[in-house]
Amino acid sequence: MTYVQLSELCYAYERGSGDVLHRFTLHMEEGEVVGLLGESGSGKSTVLRLIAGLETPQEGAIVVGNTIMVDRTTFVQPERRGIGMVFQDYALFPHMTVESNIAFGLGALARGQRRDRIGEMLELVKMEDYRKRYPHELSGGQQQRVAFARALAPRPRLLLMDEPFSSLDAGLKASIREELRELLRLSRMTSILVTHDREDADALCDRIVEMRAPALSMA
Repeated sequence: MTYVQLSELCYAYERGSGDVLHRFTLHMEEGEVVGLLGESGSGKSTVLRLIAGLETPQEGAIVVGNTIMVDRTTFVQPERRGIGMVFQDYALFPHMTVESNIAFGLGALARGQRRDRIGEMLELVKMEDYRKRYPHELSGGQQQRVAFARALAPRPRLLLMDEPFSSLDAGLKASIREELRELLRLSRMTSILVTHDREDADALCDRIVEMRAPALSMA
């Protein structure tokens, strides 16, 4: 059963500048990890911004689960979409400890539930011994684990990853990719990875969509 439906998305940043996306279509199954592979300007990061609600398509529709996020008559605000995001710079809060970063999106839970969920996430990313550390006290790989734990903690409907390995050195990339692949498998998280690196996409994704400017229907 189709879980994510991006249908006939059209988007242009300025009138007369040409489409960044032209009738882009993508369907995903629940639990699937799909990679959007392409060079700068191919529209891959724009797809993530549209899904997250940071931009609005001129045409088309986005459905996640059974919820219409956007179409001609509907626009769900970003904070109500239940979409998790991991950025290339991790975007951790420098003044918060590891456990406080993970707890950030769990304000709706009761204290005991929040504590249990933080513990689950720390165990999942193997960071139990670092819960009181601050981001500047962690390696790049450890910071990335915390970023994923924070994104996964609220149990998002969909996880979006924008070049999450770009700040890691080549020697660390391979091991982190393996860890992340296992993390996504264990959490059964439906995910989209944006990357320009085919090795990243091959290592992590069930399916790869190659994008070129302007991005057309992909199926």
